[in-house]
Amino acid sequence: MHEDNPWRFLASRTVYDNPWISLVEHDAIDPAGVRKPYGIVRFKKLAVGVLPVTDDGHVHLVGQWRVPLGRYSWEMPEGGCEAGEDPAACARRELEEEAGVRAATLLPILEMDLSNSVTDEAAICFLATGLTPGAPAPEPVEVLRHRTAPFREVLEDVAAGRIRDALTVAAVLRAYHMANTGRLDPALSRAMLADGTPAVR
Repeated sequence: MHEDNPWRFLASRTVYDNPWISLVEHDAIDPAGVRKPYGIVRFKKLAVGVLPVTDDGHVHLVGQWRVPLGRYSWEMPEGGCEAGEDPAACARRELEEEAGVRAATLLPILEMDLSNSVTDEAAICFLATGLTPGAPAPEPVEVLRHRTAPFREVLEDVAAGRIRDALTVAAVLRAYHMANTGRLDPALSRAMLADGTPAVR
């Protein structure tokens, strides 16, 4: 099995551009030898997500209306990392702005490619621990709600499809795997995996 690129791009043009994305249409020859247009959405920022877990195994979540989906979504704090910015610094900023907490420890746990058939969007997820109160400062366009819930409850929400955000789903499942395989502090793992009373919403 070889990993050479079987596609040929003859020419390219940008058909749409804004501060977050550009849409590039390529005049392409596909692996079957057929000439056709291939559109790719190019993302200008790295997607960054941070899963904040308290010492007693609760997760900070933020809720907001997601315009492309036309529905409300509960997620971990997330944001876009500017070109040249340290992703960990972006994660710390989003954590405090959206959830109002700071982290003593930030552990990178996962890197992902999102929707890789039509976009080049990439993401990195962090696990935040050692949490202390910070100063929430959402952007003017962000109408956010904030709540905490036991990790087990969040895991059940992921499994049941009540939490659907890709970064949050992936980070929760990765954190669950790490807690079960000795990759996290034992006390934190026990707190995360314990059956807990659901937090008040």
